[in-house]
Amino acid sequence: MKTVTIEGLLATHDKKPYRGRIEIDTKTGLIASVSKPKKKADYVFGDDCLIFAGFGDVHIHAREDETGKQVYKEEYATAADAALHGGVVHVAAMPNTPNPVVGKKEFEWHRKRVASLSTPVAILNYLGIDSKTKPLGKPGEYFYKLYFGKSVGDLTVTYGSELDTILARYKGQHVSFHVEYEPIVQASSSGKTHSDRRPVECVNEGLRILLPLIEKYKIKAKLCHWSTGGESFEMIAEYRKRGCDIVLEVSPLHLLFDTSMTDADPALWTKIQMNPAVQAPEHRAALIKGLKDGFIQFIATDHAPHTEEEKFSAFTKFKAEYPGLSNKDIAAQVKKKDEKLFLATCCENNHSGAPWLDTYALVCTWLMREHGFTAQDIARVSAYMPGKFVNPHLKKQFAKRKFGKGFGEIKKGFMGSLTVLNTKTQTLVKREDLKTKVGWSALQGRVMPGALEAVFVGGKRA
Repeated sequence: MKTVTIEGLLATHDKKPYRGRIEIDTKTGLIASVSKPKKKADYVFGDDCLIFAGFGDVHIHAREDETGKQVYKEEYATAADAALHGGVVHVAAMPNTPNPVVGKKEFEWHRKRVASLSTPVAILNYLGIDSKTKPLGKPGEYFYKLYFGKSVGDLTVTYGSELDTILARYKGQHVSFHVEYEPIVQASSSGKTHSDRRPVECVNEGLRILLPLIEKYKIKAKLCHWSTGGESFEMIAEYRKRGCDIVLEVSPLHLLFDTSMTDADPALWTKIQMNPAVQAPEHRAALIKGLKDGFIQFIATDHAPHTEEEKFSAFTKFKAEYPGLSNKDIAAQVKKKDEKLFLATCCENNHSGAPWLDTYALVCTWLMREHGFTAQDIARVSAYMPGKFVNPHLKKQFAKRKFGKGFGEIKKGFMGSLTVLNTKTQTLVKREDLKTKVGWSALQGRVMPGALEAVFVGGKRA
């Protein structure tokens, strides 16, 4: 058996970091053994680094489908490149592509497309739910996404009565939910900022309607990109006590930004508008605490690439005044001429979503350095829980690739895929380093504490 050996501080979800040695079978890509350090290894990392089981992102938008309409923003190959650049070795792609992934035909197209790629990143797919869909298999065979409220794309469920009828067909299934009650969003459409147009109450009211149905139909629920603390946490905690299986994601954007920042610099909206919207500082603080305490289970990026032309789409109304210029360049001209008008336009509705895969690892080191997250905390939310989420689906979604016991743990039989973080240095986020096809980041120009030191996939350094 030919192996590769890696030594350093091993960071797992269930114990403090310890110096250890990982031996990986290069043929199978699986961990052959975990033992005490020896005198020699193929790769040795010092005490400024932590070796985690490979990170996973359970919520991305890869944009690609058979129509090809959105591959100017991203495709599976470029999303995978961005993932590796962010220390992520497996991802799960959402179904709200131009031709939504709602049936067997669409799902099989995506699985064949993923299989044709040479990327080492494991890419899985969600199935979408709408008023006409039915489960493709028994509970646990697939994972699904339901948009309770309109976001991006045409997969939308608007009212509670409609939701009840739909979820009755998905009893016991694994369903991830976007939660924003559409009638409140529509009633708030004249709000000055995105947070005004998508207020806390649209999330809370959607949750009030959804939770009894999760309980009624025994749904294994994941609440996506959670944006609020307070009342929503209380409701979720109550239904968990009643035996409901509910886990939560939080996005880097909601961890890093809040409305105090957009109030200070309204131009931020052109980078951080997303659905659901960022909220007040107390909500961001609750999300950080909830992630650290284990109330929230996943850091999931909601990697949603849009071009800068789209992110500055509110400036299209000035096209006649500035013919031939891009929206971003028009914005720069408006700013020079009338900064007040520029800032007001930044607050108007632009495209929601931002690319985040490239900076996943840096968000983790930021949480450790700035918010006191331990290595165990990061291992839990970025490796162990994402692995636990995708592992039951690997065999079903990959006909030819073998993953042993799967992702998320540094143990014999698990994938020899590792994410190595340097917690002592720092990283300047630069546009030219990004791998996402849209080529920008909400963090570009910002110095983030820590760095991605290395990524291994199946024992091979990526």
